[in-house]
Parts: sequence; C-alpha cells; structure tokens
Amino acid sequence: MKSKPIVSVVMPVLNPHPVYFRQAIESILNQTLQDWELVIVEDPSPRSAAEILKDYPDPRIRHFVNPQRTSLVQQLNRALHEAKAELIARQDADDISEPERLEKQVKFMESHPEVAVLGTWLRVIDEEGRTLGFRRYPCDHDDIVRAMKIYNSVGHPSVVFRREIVLKHGGYQYDKFPVAQDYDLWCRMAKNGMKFANLPEPLVRYRVHRGGIKSSKLKDTLKATIEIKRIHFGKELDIRAKLRLMGERLLLLLPPKFVLWLFLKTSVKP
Repeated sequence: MKSKPIVSVVMPVLNPHPVYFRQAIESILNQTLQDWELVIVEDPSPRSAAEILKDYPDPRIRHFVNPQRTSLVQQLNRALHEAKAELIARQDADDISEPERLEKQVKFMESHPEVAVLGTWLRVIDEEGRTLGFRRYPCDHDDIVRAMKIYNSVGHPSVVFRREIVLKHGGYQYDKFPVAQDYDLWCRMAKNGMKFANLPEPLVRYRVHRGGIKSSKLKDTLKATIEIKRIHFGKELDIRAKLRLMGERLLLLLPPKFVLWLFLKTSVKP
C-alpha cells in the first residue's frame, strides 16, 4: 500500500458484534475503489475486535486500541489524527457500505472542491439485514443548511469529508451525551460557511437493532438534538423548527419503545 491512500475510512469500535462487525469490514474490502485504508479505533471491552480482525490480514486495515475507555468523540478524533488521507469516510461497525459507495463519493469530492462534507441517503435495515425503508435528505447546500435548524440533515454513517477542514473547525466536540456529535460539528461548519451536499441514492445500509446505540440511546439523541439547536440557533428558529422542537420535547415523556416506533414511522420512508 502506498503511504497516502485516496480515502481513509474511520471506524470507532466498542464491543463489536461478531456478525455485524464482519459485515462492516467486508463491505469496505468489497469496494470498487480499492485505494483506501481502514482506521479502526477500539476502546477496551469484553469482546475484542482483534480476534475478528485476525481473519482479515489486509495491510490497509490499521487497528488502534486505547489503553482505557474514552468516549466516541475521543475515538473519532484519534481516528482523524491517525488517518493518512485528506478525504475521510465514516463507517459504523454495524452498518454496511454499498460496493460503489467510496468510488462515487470520492469522484464527487474530486470534481467539487468547494464541498467540505458529502453525505448520501440511507437504506435502513433490521437485525437480519431486511430493508425497513429509506432516509432521504436534501441534496443542495442551501436546503441542507436550512433543514439543520429542524433536524440533522446529513447522515453521519454516510459522510465523506475533508480532514483538514474538519480539524480546522475543532473536530468532534459534543460529548454531553454519547450521540449527536456529528450534528454539532455540521452546525459549527455551516455557520462558518462550509459547503455541504448529499448524493440522492442510498449508499449505506444503516442498521437499527436492539443492542445498537441508534435504538438504545434515542432519548439521549432527543436531548442532545434539543440542546444543539439551542446552542447554535437560539432565537433563529422559524415556526416549523419551533414546532419540531416542541414535538421533540414531548417525545421525552413517552416510553422509549414508542419513540423508536415513531422514529421509524416518521423518518424512514418506503
């Protein structure tokens, strides 16, 4: 492998699932674009990623283990500093990237140097990999930034971004809850005029399962989303954004299972 790949795929890991983690790794190994490195930053946990990684002796996979438990923010920032490429792709340890994901996103970023962050739509899947529906995001910069006052309009598991620009904006910072650190980062970047885009196709399979943070931390996500809106937008919210904020506060009073059901019904489309 040459010293500097085109793209560094960063994957924080904690107690990796024996099946989902393999599928996540294999989805990178099977990319049509092969000039990548996979930077895995693991916090110590009962189930070690090293045992699984023994089955994938690829020199492009670089595995770092922190000596003690840190946080998702610290794992992500370490991965950014360990990465060799200018372009960074995010990959969760329980999601699956479609084979052409990196090729399409890298090609877009090379032909659109003004864009700092590029996401895609998401295919939402369950524990067995069955499609539940899709999350579609606005694709043009102005629409994405306008939507940020209402919801997180860039899917973190799908992004490719320019490493130096993210580091210049302080990297990941929000750690009051173990979620929404990306939403805070996008808001900071948008307020400083950085350009965003989303590709209008689902290039990542986003897994929702009982043991995952996506389902187990939904109320934390709501709390973090409410706080991030307050921090970054304050009184700038229009009536639609205020109504959404009111609805999110009401959801905090409801049972978590109902919140997850409602999330899937309202955010995931056929």
